Amino acid sequence: MHADVGDTGEGLNAAIRAQAASLKAQLHANHKLVLADAVGVVLACGTALLLSAGPHFGMTELAALPRLVALVLLVGMPVFTCFGFYRRHARSSSLPDLPILVPGTATALLVALWIEHATDLVPEAPLTTWPILLLALMPLLGGARLVARHREILRLGSRDTADAPREPVLLVGTDASADLFLRAIRQGPARYDVIGIIDSSSTSASLLFHSVPILGAVRDPGPVLARLAAANRLPRQIFLTGPVTHFDRDGMAVLLKWAEGRGIRVRSLPDLTDPDQRRIPPGGALRDIDPEDVLTRPQARVERQLLALTYQGRRVLVTGAGGSIGSEMVRQIASLRPAEIVLIENCEFNAYQVDRSLARHFPDVPRHLHICCVRDREKLLALFRQHRPELVFNAAALKHVPLVEQNPAEGVLTNVIGARNVSDAARDVGALAMVQVSTDKAVNTTNVMGATKRVAEFYAQAQDLITREIGCETRFFAVRFGNVLGSSGSLVPLFQEQIARGGPLTVTDPRMERYFMTIREAVELTLVAAAQGLRNPNESGRIFVLDMGKPIRIVDLAERMIRMAGKEPGRDIRIEFVGIRPGEKLFEELFDRNEVVRPAGFAGVNCAVPTPVPISRLRAAMGKLEQAARAGDETTLRRLLAELVPGYRAGGAEEPQDKVA
Repeated sequence: MHADVGDTGEGLNAAIRAQAASLKAQLHANHKLVLADAVGVVLACGTALLLSAGPHFGMTELAALPRLVALVLLVGMPVFTCFGFYRRHARSSSLPDLPILVPGTATALLVALWIEHATDLVPEAPLTTWPILLLALMPLLGGARLVARHREILRLGSRDTADAPREPVLLVGTDASADLFLRAIRQGPARYDVIGIIDSSSTSASLLFHSVPILGAVRDPGPVLARLAAANRLPRQIFLTGPVTHFDRDGMAVLLKWAEGRGIRVRSLPDLTDPDQRRIPPGGALRDIDPEDVLTRPQARVERQLLALTYQGRRVLVTGAGGSIGSEMVRQIASLRPAEIVLIENCEFNAYQVDRSLARHFPDVPRHLHICCVRDREKLLALFRQHRPELVFNAAALKHVPLVEQNPAEGVLTNVIGARNVSDAARDVGALAMVQVSTDKAVNTTNVMGATKRVAEFYAQAQDLITREIGCETRFFAVRFGNVLGSSGSLVPLFQEQIARGGPLTVTDPRMERYFMTIREAVELTLVAAAQGLRNPNESGRIFVLDMGKPIRIVDLAERMIRMAGKEPGRDIRIEFVGIRPGEKLFEELFDRNEVVRPAGFAGVNCAVPTPVPISRLRAAMGKLEQAARAGDETTLRRLLAELVPGYRAGGAEEPQDKVA
């Protein structure tokens, strides 16, 4: 029995020590709030004595103030602590939490009054001092907590860099999810800029919801969408604050069709009260992984007003119009209301798909589709002369490194000869600008694909440099960027397919890094680069290089996608390293060793100025390359590319230890 009593005593002591440690931790964590409450007690005591004494307030009452303050502090601070005044984090304080102050403050003052009555410690304070003290102390305690909350929010918001772009989004609905979402954005660093809300009710238009304007109703979204398009305030994403079935069916059909035609993603905000929100559906089905969710950096924002001024009412031609880059480029250009858009595509299925998409989403934009290969110089020139485009984008290319390494002649004919044909045709019809879509694999390249794209860059640069010499107004730009998430043949679709099969995910090397950006971001910045290039006629021979942030390790990308699918890397899905393939590099670069890097003068883009290759030498080399390619002479092809492209080592893969900073 003595042992039981001893155990009980030890348990009680342990509980007391634990409680004391908890209270000490609370006071330490909220020491600034404790100090603010102490100051509030001093101010409240002074106010109470002053008001209770009225015109009779004098030195006697002033001398009693320290004793009253000491009494209230000595009694109040322990009572405040026991009532949990300092248990809440400053950032979580809100108006519903303030009622807890009433019983705590009243209890503290009642205890202090009882002590004063028993000891007569402050006889100068009449009985009316205490209710006045309660009324004065309550707003001071509550105000201290609201100020602490506001300072905490400002501190978190200051972490967000001033130049970090925010992604414009549109909300649909004003339910609890919208409330939580807007509160989260307001309380700290956010990647989203909510430009407006479309509400379920038609009576709330023109009102504000958390300082965000309600633009209109779901039942009739047409006027809202028209105003956003006219003001060039298009969202990058549309967030539904509830299931799509909760909104008007016809209005949602209009909204979804409009968003699809402009490449605007429509997503549902998660219901944080749903415990099954992250549960994998029965049968092992995995949710789709959005390529934009894979990026860990904010995406660049563009000035759509500049794009509208450049492309609206213009005749635009896009080669490779059915590919990943080409189809997104066509869609974005069509949204800018060009006078005419000409699509050139070599793949019948891709041509059919992009034409059907334009017919559905942009039926009012005149379009002309031609099945044509950029290798066919005569047919290409005939099409250019037929439509006389003002702006030309060459997105046609063979881009898969191992396949081009195995078929170098095809790579040369498409990437080099095709680019030459498009450039020459653009100059022949007097186009305003021709834009060559390039890749970071052209920099310090070790593969045929990169070398062919580097030659295409050289040709665009050489053409731009001679524009003034020959009295022609056609400008030539090359736009270089890295891997595009979600494009055909890219890592994200491959990893998604491998995750759906249960793995393994195949990664070449644990150290391999790549630059990534989304298709939409790459195309937007390409359009901006061309528009800015036309506005600066005195800058010639530049290559625009898109800012892609920091490179991402492929193995990190694989692990992130596995976790996004609700699985655990290594346990549920294995990652297998298969080794570097022919022509691949461990580390890609955006700038060549011999290039001069300059700011482009607008966000998201830099400029590279390589040492130019004389156009006469290029044309002669291209003639030899074409001859060798059509003859299938791969040895000569590789030798000619090595002679023309500095640093290219024919057939050589990068040594694993090499990394160019």
